[in-house]
Amino acid sequence: MRGIRESITRRTEDHLGEQPPHPATIAVLYLLCILLIWFLPGFLAPELFGGGNTYPFIIFEYGGVYLLAAVLFGCSAALLFALMRRKAGSGVRLLALAVALVLLYLVPAYLGGSMQMILPFYVPGWDYFGLSPAVDVLMSAVISFSGIGLLSLATIVPILLIDRYAPMKRPYAAAAVLGTLLFPCLATAIFTVDPVPSLIPWLSLSLSTLSVLCLGVAGAAVLSIPLVVRHLLKGSGNPPQQARVFGLLLLCLLLVWFAPGYLEPGLFLMGHDYPDPGLKMKWFIPYGPGGSESSRFTVPTIEGNYLIDEERFMIRPPASPLSGTALRAVYIREHTDEQYVVDQWWYNNQGTFRDEKRILFESLAGIGEVSETTLDLGDHLLAAGFERSDAEREYPAWLFVGKTTRGYILTYERPFDDGRSNDFFIVYYGTYGNTVGPDPDRSLKALIAQRLTPSAIRAPGEGLDEEVRPSRMPEAKPFLYISEMIRYAGILLLMPLLFGCSAALLFAGALTELETQKRRLAVAIPLLAAVLLFLSLISAYLTGSTWMPIPPFYLPTSEPLGVSVLLDALLNLMVFLSALTLIGLGVIAPYLLLRRHLPLKRPFRAVLVSGSLTFGILIYPLMMMHAVWHGLRPAPWISPLVWMALGFCLAAAWAVVIYAVQAAAGRGAESP
Repeated sequence: MRGIRESITRRTEDHLGEQPPHPATIAVLYLLCILLIWFLPGFLAPELFGGGNTYPFIIFEYGGVYLLAAVLFGCSAALLFALMRRKAGSGVRLLALAVALVLLYLVPAYLGGSMQMILPFYVPGWDYFGLSPAVDVLMSAVISFSGIGLLSLATIVPILLIDRYAPMKRPYAAAAVLGTLLFPCLATAIFTVDPVPSLIPWLSLSLSTLSVLCLGVAGAAVLSIPLVVRHLLKGSGNPPQQARVFGLLLLCLLLVWFAPGYLEPGLFLMGHDYPDPGLKMKWFIPYGPGGSESSRFTVPTIEGNYLIDEERFMIRPPASPLSGTALRAVYIREHTDEQYVVDQWWYNNQGTFRDEKRILFESLAGIGEVSETTLDLGDHLLAAGFERSDAEREYPAWLFVGKTTRGYILTYERPFDDGRSNDFFIVYYGTYGNTVGPDPDRSLKALIAQRLTPSAIRAPGEGLDEEVRPSRMPEAKPFLYISEMIRYAGILLLMPLLFGCSAALLFAGALTELETQKRRLAVAIPLLAAVLLFLSLISAYLTGSTWMPIPPFYLPTSEPLGVSVLLDALLNLMVFLSALTLIGLGVIAPYLLLRRHLPLKRPFRAVLVSGSLTFGILIYPLMMMHAVWHGLRPAPWISPLVWMALGFCLAAAWAVVIYAVQAAAGRGAESP
């Protein structure tokens, strides 16, 4: 094999000489890659975009198409990097190219009525704009080519900057790999992110496009950090400057702290997509507070207690829209025979949600009278703990009156994630059975007030009269599922790698400092560990915490320390930086103390590998232990100390094993 490779290399060099490929050749290859990204997914798997089968085994079958698109995108990024790197004054050319691509993308997208950035893969027979097939294909090609060009440009911008100040050994390979790795994250953002809200509607597309481009630049910058660390530690034989080392160390630690909570909020505590589907499926169905004093099947209100019929709890309504996830709960008013029902339908597609509202209205109008009304829930909302401003509002609803039943229909749009979620709900509150109380409206309003979300409530008739325009981008659920899986796995792999980089930087900085100051390792390491331990415990004891998550990833929507959001973030950051630095010290301490017995040829690489493996082996199991045990509590004041000391000792133990394996492997490679 080596002879074949050398023969191919020699013939290639003889044919090309020392001259690199002509820019025209690179440009042609770049256009070919973009053309294939645009055309192949729709050609090889057209059912991907036409509501095709999305079961898991079908997803894995389509995974090859997805992987091919990702690799082609990586190649396009490398080719664009080659074009921009060879041109003098690349900064001006880069800006001009970005402006041209933005205009080429936005103009036809605006003509198509788009409100967010979407990358339309061409599917034969699909009318993107409802015009002639030739015009549809041409507009799709212009949008796709310029869109892919923008994403490639966002990917290579950090690499161009890094290569200028820290020349890479294989920059084109780095650009191709980073582009391939970023493709799942960018595809997920394009397919799933809702339009960015704007006071001026026509600016929404521009802001949406800009948000995706910023995501690409940030992602490429983060993925380039290991390359920068490698260049900095390898250097020219001289020790790197301490300011650069510790500045990059702080950046790595901040990313390990922030990236999981930003890219996947709740990833480590509650799982992906909080609230999870199990909670969304019953979100607007009232239930009791639970606890030792009351049952979750007893709903207390100012109208009295309503008991949930456990035999008829969380069942599917017999006559429900078929496209939604529907559940029902039946309530009996305490000390009476009055019965009430709450039905909820949950959708994650706005078009389906509107269609089902129309179907529900027509079906109810056929068996009774449906009219628009507003609900005054003042005293009920105040009793349920809402603000007075919410209690003084009136809320739109449909009133349904049948021969023996009466009820209200409320609709909610995007109640989660500050209006960015893609969730829609239809909720019906009505009487049930033949026994009706003297004032059923009071009971229905009391139940409505228990789970009301004022910011998300909409008039049920909203949007029913609007003409539904054909969507330019068909649903591509398999691509979405694959993107989510790869992005989830990428975060789980990125965090250990960043921690490994931080451990290598900490090793470089500590080694230089100790050698310069001529301090004894046996004294300096315990002293530094004691300082880090003290810093990490301050905020925990100030807030009365009795357990210490390792590491405490920041979740923007949670307040684990029970204080204001800003102060919580600062305290959380203080805990995390010192705690993770302490664990990093546990990774490098064994090698610093045992260097004479661990003859490693490349100590920086050994520390990076040890740090990455230690994070993957140690951190995630510790967090699972927290979830199961809820923290060790030998005594309230000593529990955080126990967890921090446990993390340090386990990190040191694993590091010793990993260093020993690397040292043994090195000796085995040197022996004949």
